[in-house]
Amino acid sequence: MFRLKKEYIDECSTSIRPCDINADCHNTNGSYSCSCKSGFFGNGKTCTGWTLIARFSNSDGKNWMRDDGKWWYDQQIATGATNDPSVNNDMISTAFWSVSGNEIKITRSDDPSHTPLLQTTGNCLGGQTFRSKITSYGEFRNGKVWASHRCLGTCTVHYGGQYKSTDGFQQAECNGNLQSANKIGFWCDWSSGDGSVMMIGGGGSSCYRADHGVGITEANEASFVYSYEHDFGFDSHTSQSYSLNLWISY
Repeated sequence: MFRLKKEYIDECSTSIRPCDINADCHNTNGSYSCSCKSGFFGNGKTCTGWTLIARFSNSDGKNWMRDDGKWWYDQQIATGATNDPSVNNDMISTAFWSVSGNEIKITRSDDPSHTPLLQTTGNCLGGQTFRSKITSYGEFRNGKVWASHRCLGTCTVHYGGQYKSTDGFQQAECNGNLQSANKIGFWCDWSSGDGSVMMIGGGGSSCYRADHGVGITEANEASFVYSYEHDFGFDSHTSQSYSLNLWISY
């Protein structure tokens, strides 16, 4: 009796790419596996790249809450440790205004695995740079009020990692009349109370108003010109032991 020899197929060398373009293909006996390349994340069939673009810290000067809003609008020189997400100081990278993408995520500087505390879904940026996104809502330098009893924009998010113990995320499970729990809002203000450039989670009367997230202020009318403000946090909860990293996917 003769047996036909089974033909050996290297799936990784076929004309149809079995893995994402940003993944390595590993041929095995009768099968294959895919793994994302360094700097990319996913299951190998789909890999997403993330670029670190900014960092918010309460351990140094309030660079993100300057009266002139320069770091959000005008800064054209990279400042801080742009390639080290473990540093606990403010940072802005050239990628903040030069790299286009679809989603953002936030991580903690004291988490070496960079597990997202928050990640947007649904093409939040729509192919824009982050600066283009955040400044598209208007001009709010030098005391101009950015909103009244609302958020000017929102994106849907999902949470993970240490979000429950991270300042700025205290309302991540609160559904409010200003915003629901699964959102990040841009340029938010609550009545005559306070506001934030990026409000995380619910807001309004049932969710401690609007001063939780990134770029928070106690100004009665939300603006950059006020003495009690922080680069990130929740009301008076403003940790100085870690910072928040902002990443963009492309």
